[in-house]
Amino acid sequence: MDKIELTKKVLESELLKLEGRWRLTARNRFTGEVIVKDGENRIVTYGLYFISSALIDASAVFDTGLTYCAIGTNATAPVAGDAGLGTETARKAITSKTISGVEATFSTFFTAAESTYNIKEAGLFGGSGAGAGSGSGLLFSHWLVSFDNSLGVYDITLTYVLTPSYS
Repeated sequence: MDKIELTKKVLESELLKLEGRWRLTARNRFTGEVIVKDGENRIVTYGLYFISSALIDASAVFDTGLTYCAIGTNATAPVAGDAGLGTETARKAITSKTISGVEATFSTFFTAAESTYNIKEAGLFGGSGAGAGSGSGLLFSHWLVSFDNSLGVYDITLTYVLTPSYS
């Protein structure tokens, strides 16, 4: 193996992989029925920028981490260049943040009254500009989810797990 092949092999073995997974847990507030849906997400370009900038403390914008979760009604597939949800309908401060080893978990609880939509998408936002206002802050991740809660029967918990690893 020559030096170029060896260098390439070392670089490939040190590639960092970020995997985001989401889970929607819906609990019927009348019957107690539980529905669970889960899947993968799209970490958008701003999300990658967010990580790099936070690591070098590029500015005060990145000192707050991920702080808000939003749901929306647009079913357009997320792409890397997304800066927000297609149609944001509700947003809440993340309820719980935990870390176990290198895995970070973010959970947000929406009451049935706060989530009376045919939910098609969700995302996490952060940075000092993130607030309760629709579209504020930097979008970190964006994913499609299909859950019709337009009758407001289910309390919703959205859980997002970010796992960094070597590829």
